[in-house]
Amino acid sequence: MKRAYLDGEQRRDVEVQPAGAGAFEVLVDGERVTVAIVPLGEGCYRLESEAGATVACVTLDGKRRFVTLEGRDYVFEQTTAAARRAHGSDPGSGEIRMPMPGLVVRVEVKAGDRVSRGQPLVVVEAMKMEQTLRAPREGVVKRLAAEAGKLMDAGALLVEVAEAE
Repeated sequence: MKRAYLDGEQRRDVEVQPAGAGAFEVLVDGERVTVAIVPLGEGCYRLESEAGATVACVTLDGKRRFVTLEGRDYVFEQTTAAARRAHGSDPGSGEIRMPMPGLVVRVEVKAGDRVSRGQPLVVVEAMKMEQTLRAPREGVVKRLAAEAGKLMDAGALLVEVAEAE
């Protein structure tokens, strides 16, 4: 099964193939790993690979997957070119948008701040889950629309990161 997902503003190409006895060959952006998946209940799974074992918890919301893995939160949204255009989401734009309706819990940056790729920008809460939205690239916070305590609609612009000059 091949699918494309948005991880924040970054597109991830994912392919999953059964490898027998509860194991799967997973290819993410060209990196292949064999993973055994053991259900733990309530959307949590033990993932076992040559690198070790960890627990991942997944919440489904339509084409979105909210994943907590090793203390980090991720939002993966199954995507197509038409869906990216409809939601105004362009992985190269540097725009961080609200993944679903929810509350801005904390803003970690201000306009004009220099940020590095992966740096936390905004913490939001949706569906009783907090998630940290991170910088898709190194750059400067060009626009900041997020405010702590503010309710935001799905797709609303939170932060725009411009390329560093």
